[in-house]
Amino acid sequence: MKIIPGRLKFAIKYYLLYRANLINYLRHEGVKIGSNCDLLNSAENYGTEPWLIEIGNDVTITYGVNLLTHDAASRLFRKTLPGSSRYGNRFGPIRILDNCFIGLCSIILPDVTIGPNSVVGAGSVVVKDVPPNTVVAGVPAKKIATLDEYIDKYKQKMVPIKSTNRQDLRQELTQYFWGEER
Repeated sequence: MKIIPGRLKFAIKYYLLYRANLINYLRHEGVKIGSNCDLLNSAENYGTEPWLIEIGNDVTITYGVNLLTHDAASRLFRKTLPGSSRYGNRFGPIRILDNCFIGLCSIILPDVTIGPNSVVGAGSVVVKDVPPNTVVAGVPAKKIATLDEYIDKYKQKMVPIKSTNRQDLRQELTQYFWGEER
């Protein structure tokens, strides 16, 4: 197995210095992160310019979400552009404001602000700003509902849960959906 120096440096910092605490590691790398955030993706998903990312309070970022703060396509033509950098020249910040949910495997591109109280549906590619109190989904992500409309639809499909632990939840849900415990 080939050990890449950059990966080794990352592993040492992430696992030894920060004890695999993603939020502390990302803050060290320059990501501005508010309080009460659930970041369920990996450190590698914050791109090569993590200092261009701001995350507000009470934000959930789920598994596989990628935040891209640059456009690397210039690798194809940057040698022909005067003033071009080996790092590229197209960068932009990403801001995810308070109380947002970013769904599984979504991609957030440079120069995007996701307004407070917003939801990004799973698998979405966000190419432009998301207004406050909005639910977006798709490729590219488009508005599908206001937050209030989404909450009303959610209530209609909501399963009432009494469980307080995973084992009880399993029993409750299998009984609810299958009429038996599994």
